[in-house]
Amino acid sequence: MDRREFLRSGGAAACLPAIPVPAAGRRERLAITDIELFCVAPPLRPEVLMNGDPASSENANIPKFILRVHTDSGIVGLGETHRMPGGLNSDRAVALRRTAAALRGANVLDFNLSRLRLPYETDSFAFEAAFYDIAGKAAGWPVYRLLGGLAQRKVLVNYWCGKNLRPEQLREVAERAVAGRFQGIKMKRSYPLARALEIFASVSPGLRVTVDLMGYYPGDILPAAREMEAVGNLLTLEDPVKIGDLEAGRALQQQLRTPIASHLYINAKGVRGMVESIAAQACSVFNLGAGTMAGFVAQSYLAGEAGIPVWRGSAHELGILDAALLHCCAAAPNCTYPSDLLSYQRVDDLIVEPVRIEDSYAIVSDKPGLGVELDMDAVRRYEVKS
Repeated sequence: MDRREFLRSGGAAACLPAIPVPAAGRRERLAITDIELFCVAPPLRPEVLMNGDPASSENANIPKFILRVHTDSGIVGLGETHRMPGGLNSDRAVALRRTAAALRGANVLDFNLSRLRLPYETDSFAFEAAFYDIAGKAAGWPVYRLLGGLAQRKVLVNYWCGKNLRPEQLREVAERAVAGRFQGIKMKRSYPLARALEIFASVSPGLRVTVDLMGYYPGDILPAAREMEAVGNLLTLEDPVKIGDLEAGRALQQQLRTPIASHLYINAKGVRGMVESIAAQACSVFNLGAGTMAGFVAQSYLAGEAGIPVWRGSAHELGILDAALLHCCAAAPNCTYPSDLLSYQRVDDLIVEPVRIEDSYAIVSDKPGLGVELDMDAVRRYEVKS
Protein backbone atom coordinates (compact mmCIF):
# COMPACT_ATOMS: atom_id res chain seq x y z
CA MET A 1 0.00 0.00 0.00
CA ASP A 2 1.51 3.33 -1.02
CA ARG A 3 1.28 6.50 1.13
CA ARG A 4 -1.78 7.88 -0.69
CA GLU A 5 -3.71 4.63 -0.21
CA PHE A 6 -2.57 4.45 3.42
CA LEU A 7 -3.91 7.93 4.14
CA ARG A 8 -7.14 7.28 2.25
CA SER A 9 -7.75 4.13 4.30
CA GLY A 10 -7.36 6.04 7.57
CA GLY A 11 -4.58 3.72 8.68
CA ALA A 12 -2.18 6.54 9.58
CA ALA A 13 -3.49 6.48 13.13
CA ALA A 14 -6.56 4.90 14.59
CA CYS A 15 -7.54 8.09 16.41
CA LEU A 16 -6.69 10.63 13.71
CA PRO A 17 -8.65 11.48 10.55
CA ALA A 18 -6.77 11.03 7.28
CA ILE A 19 -6.01 14.20 5.35
CA PRO A 20 -8.58 14.27 2.52
CA VAL A 21 -6.79 13.48 -0.73
CA PRO A 22 -8.49 16.23 -2.80
CA ALA A 23 -7.79 18.82 -0.12
CA ALA A 24 -4.22 17.85 0.52
CA GLY A 25 -3.03 18.42 -3.03
CA ARG A 26 -0.34 16.59 -4.98
CA ARG A 27 1.42 13.99 -2.86
CA GLU A 28 -0.36 15.32 0.21
CA ARG A 29 1.69 18.51 0.02
CA LEU A 30 0.57 22.02 0.83
CA ALA A 31 3.07 24.03 -1.17
CA ILE A 32 2.73 27.82 -0.96
CA THR A 33 2.04 29.27 -4.39
CA ASP A 34 1.37 32.91 -3.43
CA ILE A 35 0.98 35.18 -0.42
CA GLU A 36 -1.23 38.24 -0.79
CA LEU A 37 -0.66 41.15 1.59
CA PHE A 38 -3.24 43.85 2.31
CA CYS A 39 -2.35 46.90 4.41
CA VAL A 40 -5.49 47.95 6.30
CA ALA A 41 -6.45 50.43 9.04
CA PRO A 42 -10.04 50.12 10.28
CA PRO A 43 -10.39 52.65 13.13
CA LEU A 44 -11.86 52.01 16.53
CA ARG A 45 -15.46 52.98 17.06
CA PRO A 46 -15.71 56.67 18.05
CA GLU A 47 -17.14 55.95 21.50
CA VAL A 48 -14.16 53.75 22.35
CA LEU A 49 -11.74 56.65 21.80
CA MET A 50 -13.40 59.12 24.15
CA ASN A 51 -10.50 59.70 26.48
CA GLY A 52 -7.77 62.17 27.30
CA ASP A 53 -4.91 60.11 25.94
CA PRO A 54 -3.99 61.32 22.42
CA ALA A 55 -1.74 58.31 21.89
CA SER A 56 -4.76 56.01 22.05
CA SER A 57 -6.28 57.56 18.94
CA GLU A 58 -2.96 57.46 17.13
CA ASN A 59 -2.28 53.82 18.03
CA ALA A 60 -5.79 52.79 17.07
CA ASN A 61 -5.23 53.91 13.49
CA ILE A 62 -1.79 52.38 12.98
CA PRO A 63 -2.13 50.03 9.99
CA LYS A 64 -1.57 46.30 9.99
CA PHE A 65 -1.42 43.65 7.29
CA ILE A 66 -3.83 40.88 6.35
CA LEU A 67 -2.29 37.76 4.75
CA ARG A 68 -3.86 35.32 2.32
CA VAL A 69 -1.55 32.32 1.90
CA HIS A 70 -2.43 30.26 -1.19
CA THR A 71 -1.37 26.62 -1.59
CA ASP A 72 -1.25 24.19 -4.50
CA SER A 73 -4.14 22.27 -2.93
CA GLY A 74 -6.46 25.27 -3.31
CA ILE A 75 -6.57 25.75 0.48
CA VAL A 76 -6.07 29.38 1.53
CA GLY A 77 -4.89 30.35 5.01
CA LEU A 78 -5.58 33.71 6.66
CA GLY A 79 -3.22 35.67 8.89
CA GLU A 80 -3.05 39.09 10.50
CA THR A 81 -0.06 41.04 11.78
CA HIS A 82 0.09 43.18 14.86
CA ARG A 83 0.12 46.96 14.31
CA MET A 84 2.90 48.10 11.98
CA PRO A 85 3.85 51.78 12.37
CA GLY A 86 4.99 53.37 9.14
CA GLY A 87 2.59 51.48 6.93
CA LEU A 88 3.51 50.31 3.44
CA ASN A 89 7.03 51.73 3.36
CA SER A 90 8.21 50.89 6.86
CA ASP A 91 11.12 48.55 7.54
CA ARG A 92 8.64 46.11 9.08
CA ALA A 93 6.52 46.11 5.94
CA VAL A 94 9.58 45.53 3.78
CA ALA A 95 10.60 42.57 5.95
CA LEU A 96 7.06 41.18 5.73
CA ARG A 97 7.04 41.36 1.92
CA ARG A 98 10.53 39.87 1.75
CA THR A 99 9.46 36.94 3.92
CA ALA A 100 6.31 36.39 1.88
CA ALA A 101 8.33 36.24 -1.34
CA ALA A 102 10.86 33.81 0.16
CA LEU A 103 8.14 31.42 1.33
CA ARG A 104 6.75 30.75 -2.14
CA GLY A 105 7.31 27.09 -2.95
CA ALA A 106 7.71 26.07 0.70
CA ASN A 107 5.46 23.34 2.09
CA VAL A 108 3.35 24.29 5.11
CA LEU A 109 3.61 20.71 6.40
CA ASP A 110 7.40 21.02 6.59
CA PHE A 111 7.25 23.76 9.26
CA ASN A 112 7.30 23.07 12.98
CA LEU A 113 4.40 25.26 14.03
CA SER A 114 5.31 25.04 17.71
CA ARG A 115 8.59 26.82 16.91
CA LEU A 116 8.02 28.55 13.59
CA ARG A 117 11.24 29.57 11.84
CA LEU A 118 10.89 32.02 8.96
CA PRO A 119 13.48 33.11 6.39
CA TYR A 120 13.62 36.66 7.79
CA GLU A 121 12.74 38.35 11.06
CA THR A 122 9.18 39.59 10.81
CA ASP A 123 5.76 39.36 12.48
CA SER A 124 5.72 35.57 12.76
CA PHE A 125 2.27 35.46 14.39
CA ALA A 126 0.60 36.33 11.07
CA PHE A 127 2.28 33.44 9.27
CA GLU A 128 1.71 31.09 12.20
CA ALA A 129 -2.03 31.81 12.17
CA ALA A 130 -2.21 31.32 8.39
CA PHE A 131 -0.27 28.04 8.54
CA TYR A 132 -2.47 26.72 11.36
CA ASP A 133 -5.51 27.76 9.31
CA ILE A 134 -4.20 25.80 6.31
CA ALA A 135 -3.25 22.72 8.34
CA GLY A 136 -6.61 22.71 10.09
CA LYS A 137 -8.52 22.99 6.82
CA ALA A 138 -6.42 20.19 5.28
CA ALA A 139 -7.09 17.87 8.23
CA GLY A 140 -10.71 18.97 8.65
CA TRP A 141 -9.92 20.11 12.21
CA PRO A 142 -10.53 23.37 14.06
CA VAL A 143 -7.22 24.91 15.12
CA TYR A 144 -7.79 24.29 18.82
CA ARG A 145 -7.38 20.55 18.13
CA LEU A 146 -3.96 21.22 16.59
CA LEU A 147 -3.05 23.16 19.75
CA GLY A 148 -3.78 20.23 22.03
CA GLY A 149 -7.54 19.84 22.03
CA LEU A 150 -10.63 21.58 23.34
CA ALA A 151 -10.38 22.58 27.00
CA GLN A 152 -13.31 24.99 26.99
CA ARG A 153 -16.02 25.71 24.46
CA LYS A 154 -16.46 29.35 25.49
CA VAL A 155 -13.90 31.86 26.74
CA LEU A 156 -14.66 34.67 29.19
CA VAL A 157 -13.98 38.14 27.76
CA ASN A 158 -14.19 41.69 29.12
CA TYR A 159 -15.36 45.03 27.88
CA TRP A 160 -12.50 47.57 27.66
CA CYS A 161 -11.79 51.26 28.20
CA GLY A 162 -8.71 53.43 27.81
CA LYS A 163 -6.86 55.82 30.11
CA ASN A 164 -7.78 59.14 31.71
CA LEU A 165 -11.54 59.02 31.29
CA ARG A 166 -13.74 61.59 33.00
CA PRO A 167 -16.50 60.42 35.40
CA GLU A 168 -19.29 60.84 32.84
CA GLN A 169 -17.26 58.88 30.29
CA LEU A 170 -16.64 56.05 32.75
CA ARG A 171 -20.38 55.87 33.33
CA GLU A 172 -20.98 55.59 29.58
CA VAL A 173 -18.41 52.77 29.39
CA ALA A 174 -20.19 50.87 32.16
CA GLU A 175 -23.57 51.39 30.48
CA ARG A 176 -22.21 50.00 27.18
CA ALA A 177 -20.71 47.01 29.01
CA VAL A 178 -24.05 46.25 30.66
CA ALA A 179 -25.93 46.72 27.38
CA GLY A 180 -23.54 44.24 25.75
CA ARG A 181 -24.11 41.78 28.63
CA PHE A 182 -20.45 41.77 29.64
CA GLN A 183 -19.54 40.58 33.12
CA GLY A 184 -16.56 42.89 33.52
CA ILE A 185 -14.38 45.73 32.27
CA LYS A 186 -10.65 45.96 31.62
CA MET A 187 -9.69 49.51 32.60
CA LYS A 188 -6.48 51.37 31.94
CA ARG A 189 -5.64 53.83 34.70
CA SER A 190 -8.13 56.64 35.34
CA TYR A 191 -7.63 58.65 38.53
CA PRO A 192 -8.77 58.55 41.23
CA LEU A 193 -8.94 54.78 40.84
CA ALA A 194 -11.43 54.06 43.62
CA ARG A 195 -13.80 56.68 42.24
CA ALA A 196 -13.71 54.97 38.83
CA LEU A 197 -14.68 51.67 40.43
CA GLU A 198 -17.47 53.36 42.37
CA ILE A 199 -18.91 54.71 39.12
CA PHE A 200 -18.86 51.26 37.56
CA ALA A 201 -20.53 49.80 40.66
CA SER A 202 -23.24 52.48 40.58
CA VAL A 203 -24.20 51.35 37.06
CA SER A 204 -24.01 47.63 37.89
CA PRO A 205 -22.64 46.12 41.12
CA GLY A 206 -22.03 42.90 39.20
CA LEU A 207 -19.36 44.36 36.88
CA ARG A 208 -15.95 43.00 37.88
CA VAL A 209 -13.06 45.31 37.03
CA THR A 210 -9.49 44.55 35.98
CA VAL A 211 -7.34 47.65 36.60
CA ASP A 212 -4.18 47.80 34.48
CA LEU A 213 -1.62 50.23 35.96
CA MET A 214 1.02 49.29 33.35
CA GLY A 215 3.82 49.18 35.92
CA TYR A 216 3.33 52.67 37.30
CA TYR A 217 1.42 54.42 40.07
CA PRO A 218 2.20 58.03 41.17
CA GLY A 219 2.64 57.36 44.87
CA ASP A 220 2.11 54.53 47.36
CA ILE A 221 -0.06 51.93 45.65
CA LEU A 222 -1.09 50.07 48.83
CA PRO A 223 -3.57 52.69 50.18
CA ALA A 224 -5.07 53.13 46.70
CA ALA A 225 -5.38 49.36 46.27
CA ARG A 226 -7.14 49.02 49.62
CA GLU A 227 -9.57 51.78 48.66
CA MET A 228 -10.36 49.89 45.45
CA GLU A 229 -10.82 46.63 47.35
CA ALA A 230 -13.28 48.36 49.64
CA VAL A 231 -15.55 49.17 46.69
CA GLY A 232 -16.04 45.44 46.21
CA ASN A 233 -15.82 45.02 42.42
CA LEU A 234 -12.05 44.75 41.85
CA LEU A 235 -11.25 41.48 40.04
CA THR A 236 -7.50 41.85 39.66
CA LEU A 237 -4.80 44.52 39.71
CA GLU A 238 -2.43 44.25 36.75
CA ASP A 239 1.20 45.42 36.97
CA PRO A 240 0.69 47.74 39.98
CA VAL A 241 4.44 47.99 40.72
CA LYS A 242 7.53 48.70 38.64
CA ILE A 243 8.08 46.02 36.02
CA GLY A 244 10.49 43.38 37.27
CA ASP A 245 10.36 44.43 40.94
CA LEU A 246 9.52 41.00 42.32
CA GLU A 247 10.00 41.98 45.95
CA ALA A 248 7.51 44.83 45.63
CA GLY A 249 5.05 42.56 43.89
CA ARG A 250 5.30 39.87 46.55
CA ALA A 251 4.99 42.41 49.38
CA LEU A 252 1.90 43.96 47.84
CA GLN A 253 0.31 40.59 47.12
CA GLN A 254 0.76 39.57 50.76
CA GLN A 255 -1.14 42.64 51.94
CA LEU A 256 -4.09 42.42 49.54
CA ARG A 257 -7.01 40.05 49.05
CA THR A 258 -7.10 40.94 45.34
CA PRO A 259 -4.98 38.82 42.95
CA ILE A 260 -2.09 40.69 41.33
CA ALA A 261 -1.56 39.99 37.62
CA SER A 262 1.72 40.26 35.72
CA HIS A 263 2.00 41.06 32.03
CA LEU A 264 4.73 43.43 30.89
CA TYR A 265 7.47 41.73 32.87
CA ILE A 266 6.77 38.48 31.03
CA ASN A 267 7.03 40.27 27.70
CA ALA A 268 10.51 41.45 28.65
CA LYS A 269 11.86 38.05 29.79
CA GLY A 270 9.50 35.48 28.36
CA VAL A 271 9.25 32.11 30.10
CA ARG A 272 12.21 32.95 32.31
CA GLY A 273 10.23 35.91 33.66
CA MET A 274 7.30 33.61 34.38
CA VAL A 275 9.47 31.19 36.31
CA GLU A 276 11.04 34.00 38.34
CA SER A 277 7.63 35.49 39.14
CA ILE A 278 6.25 32.11 40.20
CA ALA A 279 9.26 31.39 42.39
CA ALA A 280 9.04 34.82 44.03
CA GLN A 281 5.25 34.55 44.52
CA ALA A 282 5.08 38.01 42.97
CA CYS A 283 1.71 37.51 41.26
CA SER A 284 -1.37 35.30 41.27
CA VAL A 285 -2.46 35.65 37.63
CA PHE A 286 -0.63 35.96 34.31
CA ASN A 287 -1.68 38.05 31.34
CA LEU A 288 0.03 36.12 28.53
CA GLY A 289 -0.40 38.93 26.05
CA ALA A 290 2.43 38.65 23.56
CA GLY A 291 4.02 35.71 21.78
CA THR A 292 2.94 32.92 19.51
CA MET A 293 -0.15 30.73 19.49
CA ALA A 294 1.74 27.58 20.47
CA GLY A 295 3.75 29.61 22.98
CA PHE A 296 0.60 30.85 24.69
CA VAL A 297 -0.69 27.31 25.19
CA ALA A 298 2.70 26.12 26.47
CA GLN A 299 3.01 29.04 28.88
CA SER A 300 -0.54 28.54 30.11
CA TYR A 301 0.33 24.95 31.00
CA LEU A 302 3.44 26.15 32.84
CA ALA A 303 1.31 28.56 34.85
CA GLY A 304 -1.29 25.86 35.41
CA GLU A 305 1.32 23.55 36.96
CA ALA A 306 1.86 26.29 39.57
CA GLY A 307 -1.89 26.65 40.10
CA ILE A 308 -1.98 30.05 38.41
CA PRO A 309 -4.81 31.08 36.05
CA VAL A 310 -4.14 33.15 32.91
CA TRP A 311 -5.81 35.32 30.31
CA ARG A 312 -4.86 36.34 26.78
CA GLY A 313 -4.11 40.01 26.25
CA SER A 314 -4.34 41.73 22.87
CA ALA A 315 -4.17 45.16 21.28
CA HIS A 316 -7.54 45.73 19.61
CA GLU A 317 -6.93 43.23 16.86
CA LEU A 318 -9.14 42.49 13.87
CA GLY A 319 -11.23 39.38 13.36
CA ILE A 320 -8.58 36.98 12.03
CA LEU A 321 -6.16 37.51 14.88
CA ASP A 322 -8.97 37.48 17.44
CA ALA A 323 -10.15 34.13 16.05
CA ALA A 324 -6.60 32.78 16.34
CA LEU A 325 -6.34 34.00 19.94
CA LEU A 326 -9.71 32.44 20.73
CA HIS A 327 -8.50 29.02 19.58
CA CYS A 328 -5.47 29.43 21.88
CA CYS A 329 -7.70 30.26 24.84
CA ALA A 330 -10.02 27.36 24.04
CA ALA A 331 -7.06 24.96 24.22
CA ALA A 332 -5.86 26.28 27.60
CA PRO A 333 -7.77 24.84 30.58
CA ASN A 334 -6.60 27.52 33.04
CA CYS A 335 -7.42 30.48 30.76
CA THR A 336 -10.25 31.44 33.09
CA TYR A 337 -9.72 35.16 33.68
CA PRO A 338 -11.41 37.44 31.10
CA SER A 339 -9.34 37.74 27.94
CA ASP A 340 -8.94 40.79 25.69
CA LEU A 341 -10.68 39.81 22.45
CA LEU A 342 -11.65 43.25 21.24
CA SER A 343 -12.30 43.20 17.49
CA TYR A 344 -15.93 44.13 18.24
CA GLN A 345 -14.65 47.60 19.19
CA ARG A 346 -13.43 48.25 15.62
CA VAL A 347 -15.73 49.83 13.04
CA ASP A 348 -15.13 46.65 11.02
CA ASP A 349 -13.32 43.41 11.94
CA LEU A 350 -12.82 42.49 8.23
CA ILE A 351 -14.33 39.02 8.56
CA VAL A 352 -17.71 37.93 7.19
CA GLU A 353 -19.07 36.61 10.51
CA PRO A 354 -17.66 38.27 13.65
CA VAL A 355 -16.31 36.33 16.60
CA ARG A 356 -19.48 35.38 18.46
CA ILE A 357 -19.78 36.77 22.00
CA GLU A 358 -22.71 35.71 24.16
CA ASP A 359 -23.16 36.86 27.77
CA SER A 360 -19.48 37.84 28.04
CA TYR A 361 -18.20 34.57 26.53
CA ALA A 362 -16.56 34.23 23.11
CA ILE A 363 -17.63 31.00 21.40
CA VAL A 364 -14.90 29.13 19.54
CA SER A 365 -15.68 27.88 16.03
CA ASP A 366 -15.82 24.17 15.20
CA LYS A 367 -15.18 24.79 11.51
CA PRO A 368 -11.88 23.56 10.03
CA GLY A 369 -8.96 25.94 10.50
CA LEU A 370 -9.61 29.27 12.18
CA GLY A 371 -13.25 29.13 11.11
CA VAL A 372 -13.42 32.64 9.66
CA GLU A 373 -13.79 34.06 6.15
CA LEU A 374 -12.19 37.29 4.97
CA ASP A 375 -14.59 40.05 3.86
CA MET A 376 -12.80 41.36 0.78
CA ASP A 377 -15.25 44.26 0.35
CA ALA A 378 -14.35 45.46 3.84
CA VAL A 379 -10.63 44.92 3.17
CA ARG A 380 -10.81 47.17 0.11
CA ARG A 381 -12.83 49.75 2.06
CA TYR A 382 -10.12 50.12 4.72
CA GLU A 383 -7.06 49.34 2.62
CA VAL A 384 -4.11 51.74 2.92
CA LYS A 385 -2.77 52.63 -0.50
CA SER A 386 0.17 54.86 0.42
